[in-house]
Amino acid sequence: MAPKLAVAALAALTLACLAGVAPAAAHGARQWAVSGVEPLGQPVAVGAAIIGYERRDQQVYIRSRSPETGAALWEAEAVPGVPVRAGRWVVYREPQPEFGDGYTSLVVADPLTGTQAQRSPTMIFQGEPRSCFGDGAVCVTAAPAQGEPMHGYRLNLTSGAFIPAAEGISGEGLITIGTELALVRDGAVLWRRPDPKATRWTLVPTGPGAPSGPGAPAAGAGPSGPGAPPAGGVWVGSTPTGSVGLDAADGTLLWTSAGVLRDCGIPLRAPTIRCRDGRIEAFDPITGTARWSVPLRGPVEVAGDDAIVIRGVSISLATGKRGNASGPRWCFTGGLASVCGHDGVPPVSAWTAIGAVAAGHVVVATPAGYLGMPAA
Repeated sequence: MAPKLAVAALAALTLACLAGVAPAAAHGARQWAVSGVEPLGQPVAVGAAIIGYERRDQQVYIRSRSPETGAALWEAEAVPGVPVRAGRWVVYREPQPEFGDGYTSLVVADPLTGTQAQRSPTMIFQGEPRSCFGDGAVCVTAAPAQGEPMHGYRLNLTSGAFIPAAEGISGEGLITIGTELALVRDGAVLWRRPDPKATRWTLVPTGPGAPSGPGAPAAGAGPSGPGAPPAGGVWVGSTPTGSVGLDAADGTLLWTSAGVLRDCGIPLRAPTIRCRDGRIEAFDPITGTARWSVPLRGPVEVAGDDAIVIRGVSISLATGKRGNASGPRWCFTGGLASVCGHDGVPPVSAWTAIGAVAAGHVVVATPAGYLGMPAA
């Protein structure tokens, strides 16, 4: 099904300047707001477009927006999920109800125009698609029909070929093969180990060249020598009783940690921040030990890229240092942001900590729609 290009008269958008933001604060650039839409979580940036899922009339759509104005560029019916980037393309699943419940097609589209570059056969898909083969393909887990076994496939972004993976490989990334956990990359099994029965795996980079950020280990941190985790990082997963860390290079179990993990309620891009046993803390991905830990006695608010607020107390994500909170910040309900704390607008660092940044602007989804402003 072709995407629908948005026309201003049909988009039902309300564009306005954000209240309480002086033009000088944005160096003369315009702030904007879009209301009358129902976002499903925070959007992502794909190239020069902002991509998000929205609900309208009980139907879910993937919609592209201009980061400078919020204007809708195109939309298409989609299965709700997380917008996926593959190179310069956006990837989503399009429902195919004429085949029966659960049948969808994988679509690869231009983020600015919605023009479809490639699409897969109609199948039953499991999990989210992911970019693979150096952004030259999209890897998925799927079955040709209901009741048939799941298998790994890749959709070649150049040729459109839909190619099954080697025998026994049911997907890409960390997957279960029988009683083992395996790391599959670009269609090849890199290692296997006994399955620790963990879910919600996150790859945390470590070592030289690892990205820095709140709570992240310093470059080169951790043990050195033959037993040291490589620069590839550590896979951290949630178990029924706590969490585990696996060496990304060979699957070696590095640590286990007690305390069931829970959602912190904020969309922070900080993989070394966790919530467990009534506390929020930063942890060392190499050892699993907490770097700092404070009680979680209320909803978590975001005041900046290095600061959260809990019941009026500001907490540094880098050090755990506490102080009195001041100024407006973001509160969250169902992944959508609202201004709280004080009147006005949260600082730009709070916007970029949770929102999507493209073309020099940052966009945040709220219960009423979207807000956008210059990112610097």
